Amino acid sequence: MAEKVKKLNLQRDYKTFLYFIDGNGNVCQKPKSGKGDSKVLVENAVERDNQFLYFIDKDGDVSRSPRGTKKRAA
Repeated sequence: MAEKVKKLNLQRDYKTFLYFIDGNGNVCQKPKSGKGDSKVLVENAVERDNQFLYFIDKDGDVSRSPRGTKKRAA
């Protein structure tokens, strides 16, 4: 189950841009065409913890969910 970490209410354009959270916790956008550099929209939005996967949810907020663990075959 995901939990909201920070409320941003980002207005996004998914037809032309990809949205992601980089390793420093910045919210960034990058053109889908592959041309152009990524642009930081919100600096230091979250402080990352490697036990969680961070993403931008449908409301435009930053959410996180626990990372899956590898299960060994018996």
